[in-house]
Amino acid sequence: MSKARQNGLKAYVKNLFMRAMRPGLAPLHARLDRLEAELGLARQRAAKDRGELDYWRWLIKRGGSEKQHGEPFAVVFGRWQRHRLLKLAEYLGLPQDDRPGNIDEWCRARSVVEIGAGPYPAVAAAKKGWKRCVAVDPLARGYVEEGLLPSACEGVTYIEAQGEDVPLPSNFADLVVCENCLDHVSDPAAVVREMHRLLKPGGLVWFFVDLSDHRDYMHPHPMTEARVRELFEGFVLVGQELTPHKAHPKAHSGLRALLRKPAHAPEPAVVAPPRPATRGGVNGALPPAPRYALGGQEDAGAPVAREPEIKVSNGRAVGAPGR
Repeated sequence: MSKARQNGLKAYVKNLFMRAMRPGLAPLHARLDRLEAELGLARQRAAKDRGELDYWRWLIKRGGSEKQHGEPFAVVFGRWQRHRLLKLAEYLGLPQDDRPGNIDEWCRARSVVEIGAGPYPAVAAAKKGWKRCVAVDPLARGYVEEGLLPSACEGVTYIEAQGEDVPLPSNFADLVVCENCLDHVSDPAAVVREMHRLLKPGGLVWFFVDLSDHRDYMHPHPMTEARVRELFEGFVLVGQELTPHKAHPKAHSGLRALLRKPAHAPEPAVVAPPRPATRGGVNGALPPAPRYALGGQEDAGAPVAREPEIKVSNGRAVGAPGR
C-alpha cells in the first residue's frame, strides 16, 4: 500500500473515531464553555470594581469632591443622604423635624439592609441609628482598609458581598435600601429576589435608579420605567416620582420609588446551601398607604394619588456615582 493511501486511511479512521467520541465529549465542552463564561464575567467584575474603587479614592482622599462639588465628601454626601432619608419620611407620612414619631425614631425601631451601599450609605443619615443596620457592598473591604468611610458610618456593619447573594437570613429586614445600584450589578433580577427574601412580610424597599439608554462596563443594565415595573412585579407600589436629579450625566432622569413586600408573601424557597431563617410579623406600625402607580399600572376606576413635585434647593446629585 502506498504511503499516500496509508495516510488517507489513517485520516479516515481518525475522523470516524472523533465522530464516535463527539457525543461523549459534549458535556465536557459544555462545562468548558460555562467555565470560560464565568471567568470572563469574573474578569469584567474585577475591572469594574477596580475602576469604582479608584473613583472613590480620588473623590475622598485626593480632593475630587472639592473639585467636583466644592465641599469635602462627608459634607456633600451627608447632605444628599439626609435629604433622601427625609424624602422617605415624606412618603411614610412621618415628621421630618424633631416632633415625636419622626423619621429618626422610626429608623431606631427597625432593621435595615442597604445593597450597593458605597462608602456613604443612605442608612448612615439616621441620626439615632437603627435596631440593626447592615451595608452590603462588594468593595466593603476596600472602603474599610483604605479609610474611606466617614465617621457617620460608625454604627453601620459592612458586609463584603454581591447583591445577588447576600449572606443574611431571610426575613431579616424591615427596610431594604437600594440607591443607584441596580444598573451596576451583573443580574438585576437576582438582586431584586434577594430584596424580597431579606424583607419581612410587609417590609419596604426604598429604591432609586437612573433612567438611561446608556450602557458601559460600569452600567451593564440600563434601566427604564418598564424594566423597573417588570423587576418589582412581586411588590406593591406605595409611591414613586421621576426627578431630574440623577447620578450619571448621560441619564435623562432618576426614578425613586417606595415599594412594599405583600404581607401574605410566601416564605422564600430555600436553595442549597440552606440559609438560616428568622420569622417576623407584618409591620403594623405603618399607616395605610395611598395607592400610587407607575405609568401604565393604574387600575381601571381606582383613584390614584400622585406625588407632588419636590424642589430641592441643595443636594443635587448630578455627577456622583453610586453603587
